[in-house]
Amino acid sequence: MQDVARIRDMCEADCQLLDVFDPNDKDLDSISFEEYLKSRGATATALSTGTVWTRAMLGQEPNHVSALYFLNYCKSGGGLLQMRSDRKGGGQHLRVRQGMQLFSKGLSGDLPEGTIRLSSPVTAINNNTGAGAVEVHTKDHTIHARKVVTTLPTPALKNISFSPDLPSGKRSWIEATTYGYYTKAMMVFKSPFWVEKGFCGLTQSFIGPSSVIRDTSSPADNKHILTCFMSGIPGRAWSALSDSEREQSLLKQIGQLFGAEDIVDKEFIQLVTYEWINDEYSGWGCPCTALPPGVLSKLGGGSLRVPWLDLHFAGTETAGEWKGYMEGAVRSGERAAAEVIKALQG
Repeated sequence: MQDVARIRDMCEADCQLLDVFDPNDKDLDSISFEEYLKSRGATATALSTGTVWTRAMLGQEPNHVSALYFLNYCKSGGGLLQMRSDRKGGGQHLRVRQGMQLFSKGLSGDLPEGTIRLSSPVTAINNNTGAGAVEVHTKDHTIHARKVVTTLPTPALKNISFSPDLPSGKRSWIEATTYGYYTKAMMVFKSPFWVEKGFCGLTQSFIGPSSVIRDTSSPADNKHILTCFMSGIPGRAWSALSDSEREQSLLKQIGQLFGAEDIVDKEFIQLVTYEWINDEYSGWGCPCTALPPGVLSKLGGGSLRVPWLDLHFAGTETAGEWKGYMEGAVRSGERAAAEVIKALQG
């Protein structure tokens, strides 16, 4: 455990040295996060802990992610410790009791009727009309606008035809970014038996099937839930199981972790999950794309968010701060909106 603390503190210190908006360290970008840990003398236990970090935060294995990218991702949330913290200001501190859709429904309720068009996926964007307007094409409509802001994750941009084609730097981002496997499996129980046994509900596992488990209960609603982060290689193996096998594998793990093998099946109500890997509009994954070694330092950390003609780029992966989180998405939207307003005011 002493080496785990050393590696943790080393990652924290190294990530704090990076410019969150434009990270630049060719040495770090030339190696994977796994190679970075090994080069610093990480023990097997420390390597396994680092694997839990990349799986829980990105759904990726540490040998697939650039060391520079991962450390910058940590810095975007204030650092490795803050991003993984449940304390005030930490990345895991707040949840919305009514669900995240509360925000989108509230915002849409303030807009004039007909402003939002649902079930209208964009197929093409013509950014070269010569008429001072961008054409946004869907299957059934063409929309004309002076400016367009896209918040699509880079993998989903592959589904859109651009005229003229995107600059080579943007295209390189789109081709290089990848998602790992990442699913949140919410195990709903009759009672918080883990609390009654003296546990807070937070665990991490080197072997899985769940890499990290968190207590996401809402006692006021009498909802007792352990959210299991199914990610990386163990998560992908879990996804290949039948529904009943998925439930049983998680019940077995939860029972063993909390010493509740005798009651976990009786307490279990249902498994609720959503597999983002099947969602084409998220780009077949979540929570945020990652880059392999050798890309970030070549393209530049800020190049993804740079406007192109009348097209502006937002979304959580373009954020400097809180990349991969809703906070990053909101900040990127504010930044893109400011760009558009400034350009239109000329």
